[in-house]
Amino acid sequence: MSDEAPERPDEFAAFYRASYGRTLRRLIKKGQISQHDAEDILSIAYAETARQWCNIRDPHGYLWDRVCKRFLDYWRKRKQQGREALCDPSGEISVLPESAASRPEGCVELARLYELIAQLPADDQLLILMDAYGYSKEDQATKLNVSPGAVRVRLCRAKKKLDALVEKDRESR
Repeated sequence: MSDEAPERPDEFAAFYRASYGRTLRRLIKKGQISQHDAEDILSIAYAETARQWCNIRDPHGYLWDRVCKRFLDYWRKRKQQGREALCDPSGEISVLPESAASRPEGCVELARLYELIAQLPADDQLLILMDAYGYSKEDQATKLNVSPGAVRVRLCRAKKKLDALVEKDRESR
């Protein structure tokens, strides 16, 4: 492709065929996401590119810009869904990470760990789960209406309580 604006819509098909595989691999590698999610993001980005095809001067740059914006949308949505699912300490814990689901013994160990976490007070449960899912101390502090320093202290205490429960569970087996 030249740096000049594409003139014919049929050039988009050639652009798509030439760039799809490379763009998909790049997104999977840089975004560290599954192929399925990357394909979803790319389908939206290519559709947006096709709609603006005749106005684009740099098709590769425009496409990658669209991919990056759709990738950010994907992560924002995923983060929001995670918060909605996680932040209700009264609800049941039903989200098992994919790595644990791949091994039967991992599912049993993880399910037992969730049972032990459920024995903790609600605030401790919430802190441990939010920490495990990568929430910042500031996000945790906002949710609990405390300072980030208090979150660090409470999280440390909650982990000690959980360690004691895990040790007690191991001894009873």
